[in-house]
Amino acid sequence: MEPLEILALNLIVILAAGFVSGAFCRYYHISTIVGYLVVGAIIGDGGLHILNTENHDLKHLAEMGALFLLFSIGTEISWEELKHVGPWILIAGFIQLIAVSVPASFLFALIGIPWQGAALLGAAVALSSTVLVFRALHELNVASAPAGIRSVGILLFQDMAIVPLMLAVPLLAATGENSSFEFIRLGIVSLLFVTTIPVLAFVTHRFALPLFSMLRSRELLLLFALALLGGGCFVAHRLGLPAAFGAFGAGLILGGNRFTQQVDALTLPFRESFAAVFFISLGGLLDIQALLRDPMLVLIGFPLIIAVKTLGAGLALKLSGMSWKVSLLMGLGLSQVGELSFLLLSEGMESELINNSHYNQMLVLAIGTMILTPGLIKWGVRQLRDETALHIQKEEKPIEAREQIREAVIIGVGPVARQVASRIETSGADVRFIDLNSVNTYPLVQAGFRAVTGDATKRKTLEEAEIAHANLALVAVPDDEASVQIVKSIRAMNRHCTILARCRYQRNRERLHLVGADYVTDEESQTALMLIGMIEKLAESESF
Repeated sequence: MEPLEILALNLIVILAAGFVSGAFCRYYHISTIVGYLVVGAIIGDGGLHILNTENHDLKHLAEMGALFLLFSIGTEISWEELKHVGPWILIAGFIQLIAVSVPASFLFALIGIPWQGAALLGAAVALSSTVLVFRALHELNVASAPAGIRSVGILLFQDMAIVPLMLAVPLLAATGENSSFEFIRLGIVSLLFVTTIPVLAFVTHRFALPLFSMLRSRELLLLFALALLGGGCFVAHRLGLPAAFGAFGAGLILGGNRFTQQVDALTLPFRESFAAVFFISLGGLLDIQALLRDPMLVLIGFPLIIAVKTLGAGLALKLSGMSWKVSLLMGLGLSQVGELSFLLLSEGMESELINNSHYNQMLVLAIGTMILTPGLIKWGVRQLRDETALHIQKEEKPIEAREQIREAVIIGVGPVARQVASRIETSGADVRFIDLNSVNTYPLVQAGFRAVTGDATKRKTLEEAEIAHANLALVAVPDDEASVQIVKSIRAMNRHCTILARCRYQRNRERLHLVGADYVTDEESQTALMLIGMIEKLAESESF
């Protein structure tokens, strides 16, 4: 067959296999990533020989899946969340990475692997599965607990560490007289590349995103995101850096703004499709027959990997203030080899730091540990039910008496805001309003109130409303992303103002707290409480 026909046939096989494995995993509550890897092993060269993993075009498509994965990780990183997790990102994350990678590298070197390949394998072992662990912690309602927050901090550090780790691959592969020069050159180029990211992020937020807001075009936003992703990868490749470096940088440029969720939603079909190609192709490299010929290494390595990773994560959590019992049991949930490890291993194979046999053994270890992860986390949390480290901390601080309300700024003139403003006005406070629509502000001006028509996400609008002099601000706009930006701006302009915020979705409460809101209420929780009250009254009624 022609190369194009082979590529098309492989894609059809991968997408069909991905659909079957995805449906199976969803039904039995198994990670889809594990399903992709397993089905890839079944249809690959080590199984039914349906998938041709030697097709170079297919490898390029698989690499695109990895780039989309790193791009999405970059967009999801919020600097407010990083501040909330606090020093656990740098302290616990770094300790975990060193405490696992060093002994793992030593063990790999003991079995005869060259030190460059051993270092690569040790770093790959140190990475855990952010997708699996984060989802499991949320399902068990412990992600916001002290131990959960520290575990999330370690995962976030690993997600960010994948880029410098991949950058180190060509440095490990560099040999001979030019290795020192190459190390210095890549270091300088990497530093220059990193310094351009915040500059491009500022330019994008300052000029490009307001343009999309004015044009209101999802298609243009999608094209811009894809062009930025492709451009970042191309520039990184031309500079001699891993393309993954550019993908992660592009994600950071587009992250942390009110368009982030929209970009994530628009790129989701591409990311999921290419991710299926990536993970199924990786699974297709698994050689089951070679595994059966040398089973002892995996049989010995499997408990060693879990033990080393549990102890490394446990040490990091212990030094962050947890008890040994909590640290080890929560560390058990971080004992798997994660999906980002495959990016590192694939780069190592391309650079000939490891061979197919090493990759095959690591793939089996990764699949086994990822399958066990949900059960290990559930068992560990069950053992810690009575521990205070698993008690979820309240987001809200108690309502307390403060100074009398003198000046209040109401942002968003809706029915809710009007009722609250009426109550504030009866206390004798000076009330000012901000709204984007002049239809809402005109009646207030006629009634004698001071009302500013403008976008409250802009600093100029807040200055016009004299937000710096207010000791109370109520943010009641219908857009949660805009609320986050407004609260952040108010807190930057007035450190002592009490900020009350309303949001539509419960998931955005924590974001508003992180950027500076003192008290937050969400419509989902209030609606749920009202409906529960109605159901209870109906249940008590004899006619129900």
